[in-house]
Amino acid sequence: MRSRKKCLCLYTSVFALSVSSWVESAGAEAPSRHRASQTSAHSSAPVTMKPAAAVRSAPPVRQVAAQGEEISVSSARRLFDQGERQHVGVSETHISVETLARHVVTDVKGLMNLAPNLTVQPQGGSANVNFTLRGVGLKDFTSNNTPSVMTYVDGVALPIGYMAGSGLFDLAGVDVVTGPVGFTHGQTVTAGEINIKTADPTKTFHYGGSEDLATYVRSITNFYVSGPITDNLQFRIAAYTQQGGGFQTNRYTGQNLGDANKGGLRGKLAWQPDSKTNIALTANWLQDDSEAVGAFNVEDNVKHTPPYANNLETGWGFRKDFLKITGNMGRTKPSYNDTFWGGALDMTRDLGFARLETVTSYQQMYVHNLMDLDATPYAIYDDDVNTNGNMLSQEIRLSSRNPQSRLQWVAGMYYDRTQLKSTFFNDYTDSGTRPYVQRTSYKQDQQAFSQFGNLRFAVTSKLHLTAGVSHESDDRSLYDMQTLRYRTALYPVNFDNKYAQHGALANQFSGMGGIEYQALPNLMFYGNIRKAFKPGGFTANNTVIAAQLVPTKPESLLAYEVGFKSEYFNHKLRINGDAFWYDYHGQQILGLDVVPNYGVVGRYINIPKSQIWGTELEIDATPIRNLMLHQHVGYERGVYKDLNMINSAAVTAHFQQTGVYTGIYTSYNNVDSGIPKLTLEGSVSYKIEIGRQWSLTPYLDYTYRGSQLDVPGNNIYRLAPYFLMNNGLTFAPTSNRWSLTVYANNIINRRYDVTRDIGLNGFYGIPGTPRMVGGRFRIDM
Repeated sequence: MRSRKKCLCLYTSVFALSVSSWVESAGAEAPSRHRASQTSAHSSAPVTMKPAAAVRSAPPVRQVAAQGEEISVSSARRLFDQGERQHVGVSETHISVETLARHVVTDVKGLMNLAPNLTVQPQGGSANVNFTLRGVGLKDFTSNNTPSVMTYVDGVALPIGYMAGSGLFDLAGVDVVTGPVGFTHGQTVTAGEINIKTADPTKTFHYGGSEDLATYVRSITNFYVSGPITDNLQFRIAAYTQQGGGFQTNRYTGQNLGDANKGGLRGKLAWQPDSKTNIALTANWLQDDSEAVGAFNVEDNVKHTPPYANNLETGWGFRKDFLKITGNMGRTKPSYNDTFWGGALDMTRDLGFARLETVTSYQQMYVHNLMDLDATPYAIYDDDVNTNGNMLSQEIRLSSRNPQSRLQWVAGMYYDRTQLKSTFFNDYTDSGTRPYVQRTSYKQDQQAFSQFGNLRFAVTSKLHLTAGVSHESDDRSLYDMQTLRYRTALYPVNFDNKYAQHGALANQFSGMGGIEYQALPNLMFYGNIRKAFKPGGFTANNTVIAAQLVPTKPESLLAYEVGFKSEYFNHKLRINGDAFWYDYHGQQILGLDVVPNYGVVGRYINIPKSQIWGTELEIDATPIRNLMLHQHVGYERGVYKDLNMINSAAVTAHFQQTGVYTGIYTSYNNVDSGIPKLTLEGSVSYKIEIGRQWSLTPYLDYTYRGSQLDVPGNNIYRLAPYFLMNNGLTFAPTSNRWSLTVYANNIINRRYDVTRDIGLNGFYGIPGTPRMVGGRFRIDM
């Protein structure tokens, strides 16, 4: 790549200097705190360095979570008190481990109904996921572009959808930060980020686990053990496995589909060689050999299969020749064979005048997904995905360490290098228009180098000003792109098309400015303006014309936000609210192209201009002892201001009448962008004390999600609104060393879809989870 050697040399020099500072300033004083209480997930708030320092200065207490995780928290936190989060001038949603356990969240798709204006959708029936936050997101079906919403696990950015969507276990919490980010750490993106924090080692010995059994023979097992090795060295080992749970039925054969067969292992070491140094090493491994999620037929323009009245019904059927070509001999169902492994090294050093931290990570993935997206026994749109990828990242961050100083600051650099090698097979043999197997393969190299800085200045004790800037250079290259058509009895002519190398280079600045006014100790008003960019990328699947490989341009988002954060009655009532306005230029979306004598193909395009606006409200209350109420409300609207694109509904209608594919364009100026307008998430629980030793806690959770339309002008893509309700009952001793919970999720058994898409000449949907009734036993010692 054009800038690789220069970036690597610069970054290597800085990293060498940072490492030498640890060696030269090492001491021998024993630490007063362990690494677990000093490490927290990154936040994109412009005052990240203040809350981090403030929380770390308080003595930790032990809190036992719903699944046996242990979290170190400030002793000042009471009930709904969010500590320093309440003094950060940006919208942020914290999802506790109790909430994650109630909703049985084992991967990132389970987060969709737990934060306002957040969408997490599977890409077709694959293990890939796409994120949208406040209406900003990219439907990346090949997972080779920078996401609009960045996922971090323990401070490590995971820009590949397959990596981000892998299993979650032994958690300490999840934070969802909205709006342009990247001014205090990591990569700059336009929509926001999801910060996932896993549990850290402890200085005292603990162990625990949980067993969750539910309908459809689903089981989820968690286990952890944590404690000291020496006075200055601690460890934590956590593992999980998930089995069963398949709720779909083959309408042709009666077979079930969707059983999970996956597991993971994570090991952590925390070492304090002296009072000023902390070193944390993490290693992780995940294996997913589950059956894939099946599609259901919405509209079939090839075999004219009637639409499925029951979205829990599916269908599949793979030709032996296709299974042999793709290396799937022996498989009879849609399935996954995915492996993820990696490690991270986080080193922190107190330099006296500042705090220095470096985070080094390497992640590897091997993905092999076999899917039947026409949901029939025919070979209309059978799909096989092979993607091998690895990511190396390095971050160096220097921040002020005195929380009492009027000037707080952070500065740093981030580098990542990602390599992908992908092969996609499609079996169209029974499609009529494409009687062959097609193979598309490519390689992609990408690297990004960014620098960031952020300031927070206390004009008075109540008035604070914030400012931040970042610069990022993103360089990516797509090469060895090839499309093959295999010779078959119905299509005796081979086809081999090779495409030239394509490159995309983006150099972009982002910036922010904000104001915070602490009107009262428990009431803060804030406002900020943030502008961020996201680099362009490539359409790299099912490529049949060179125009598909023209890279998209970078997108930019100018965001205005005002809000308030407040707590009352000794932290028994918390009310936070905000309103936002987004001015969007070059928005990247998945559009369409029509290829004569071939059909409709996907292609990423830029929308010259669009707008999004909305509001969010978060209320937590405990009006009486042991009664806890929670409510999130999100409302948003979006319009395309300048969009002229293929009208897929008109193309389909024309093809049905004439048998000819013709590109038909429609202007969508001032047309609603189709994002869900209203999202709700709430809960109520009441702890009933039984004597002095026992408690019984009934709870009720609910979520509502408005209608969503991913492709303008074609209502067949529309996802209907839905309302879900969960309830349960937990019995536990006052020590909380164990608990027994019985629950019913989606108790009203609502049928709903989580995504809709097109596969060749047919439209398909992916269903949400039906009612699940189960029980969970947890122990924490």
